[in-house]
Amino acid sequence: MIEKAHKKGLLTTPYAFNENEARDMAKVGANIIVAHMGLTTSGSVGAKTAVSLDESVEVVVVDVSCGEKETKDLADLNFVPRKDVLACYFGSIEKSPRILTDERGKAVATMSKALEYFLKKAQEDQVLAGAIGLGGTGGTSLISSAFRSLPLGMPKVIVSTVASGRTESYIGTSDMILFPSIVDHICGINGVSRVVLSNAGAAFSGMVVGRLAICRQDCSNNEKFTVGLTMFGVTTPCVNAVKERLAKEGYETMVFHATGVGGRAMENLVKEGLIQGVLDITTTEVADFLVGGIMPCDSSRFDAIIEKNIPFVLTVGALDMVSFGTKDTIPSRFQHRKIHIHNAQVLLPTDKLNRSPSSKFRVCLPQKGVSAYDAPGKPCYDPEATSTLINEFQRLVQTKDDRQVKVYPCHINDPEFANALVDAFLEISPLHLKDSVGHHA
Repeated sequence: MIEKAHKKGLLTTPYAFNENEARDMAKVGANIIVAHMGLTTSGSVGAKTAVSLDESVEVVVVDVSCGEKETKDLADLNFVPRKDVLACYFGSIEKSPRILTDERGKAVATMSKALEYFLKKAQEDQVLAGAIGLGGTGGTSLISSAFRSLPLGMPKVIVSTVASGRTESYIGTSDMILFPSIVDHICGINGVSRVVLSNAGAAFSGMVVGRLAICRQDCSNNEKFTVGLTMFGVTTPCVNAVKERLAKEGYETMVFHATGVGGRAMENLVKEGLIQGVLDITTTEVADFLVGGIMPCDSSRFDAIIEKNIPFVLTVGALDMVSFGTKDTIPSRFQHRKIHIHNAQVLLPTDKLNRSPSSKFRVCLPQKGVSAYDAPGKPCYDPEATSTLINEFQRLVQTKDDRQVKVYPCHINDPEFANALVDAFLEISPLHLKDSVGHHA
C-alpha cells in the first residue's frame, strides 16, 4: 500500500514498530517513517496507561546450543554467541572449549551452568528484566536449570514440548512458567507454532513490563516480618486461626501446601531472606519421605530453617497419614491396616534440631489428635499412636531455655492450640521481643 501511494506521488508517513519494519518502509519509498515507541495517554483516543521510553526493554538472543556448529550472529538482532556465554563459566574466552564434548548429557550440563553464570552476571549488572527460552526435552532441561537460579518475581518462561508432562524436575520450587508448544518448534514456523509463540511472547512481554512498573513503585515497600506456615486440608482450621492471630500481631504470613514441593519452596524463601520465621504446622511431608509416599520432602528438610537460625515452631500436623495414588499403588504392607506414626518417623526432625545448638525453637504437641482425621469417629483416630509420637519427641529432643517441647491437652484444630502455637512463636520472635523491650522501657 505504501509503495502504491508513493508511486502516485502521495506523501506517506507509515508507523514502524521495529527496525526491520522501518527498513522495509524505506525500501518502498516512504517519505516519513514514524517510529512507534508505545501508546500515548493524551488525545481523544489515548490509552489510560503507557510505557515510557525509559521503560523500553532491549531484546537479546543468547546462543546456548551444544552442537559442533556455532552461530556467529543473527543479522540485525542483538546476539550473544555461545563462546561469550561459556566465558562467564570458564573465566575467559581463551579458557572456554571451542567445541563441547560429544557426550550430550555432559554438554548440556556444561552449557546450563554457563547460562546460569551468564544470567547471574546480567542480574548483578542490573540489565536483566526477564528470560524466555525454547526447548524440547534437552533444551528444557538445559534452560530450566539456569532459569531456576533467578529470583522469585523475575519473569522466566520456557516454550516447551514437555510442558504438559511431569514438570517438577524442570520447575522445582521456582515461579517459572512452562508454555506448551503443542508442536515441535524446531521444525519451522507453521499455523500452530506461530500462534503459540506469539501468545508466549505476548505473555512474557506483559510480565516484564508489569514487573518493571511494580519495581518502580518500590518492591521493598513491605517491611513486615514474614512468617512461613505449612498446611494440608486436614490442618486448615489451625493454620487459618494462626494466620489471623499473626496478622493482628503485625506479621505477614505465607502459607505453603505440604506437598513436598511446598516445603522446599518455603525453605528456598527462607534461604533468600524473604521469610524470617516459620510455624511448621503440617509436617506430613516427613512421613511421605520415610514411608515412600508421593508427596515427600527430601533429606534437606528443615536445613535452611536451622542454618538461618530463625524463630521456629514445629508441630506434627498430618503425621498420621501418608499420601499415595490409587489404592493399587499403596505398598502391600499398608493394604490391610491404618497408616499411623511409628517411632522412627520422628528421627529426622529431632536429629536436626539437636545438631543445631544455637537455634531457638518450640516443639508444640497436641495430645488429642494431629489432623482432622485423627479424632473420635474418624478413620485415623488412634490415641495410642499419637501418645507414642508425643513421648518420642519428648524423649529425643534435647531441650534448654530457648529450645522447648510443650504438650497441650488439645486437638491440633482447636482454637486453643492455634493460640498456643502463636504464643510459642512470639516467645522467640525478635520482633516481639524488641516491641516488648521498647514497651517496657
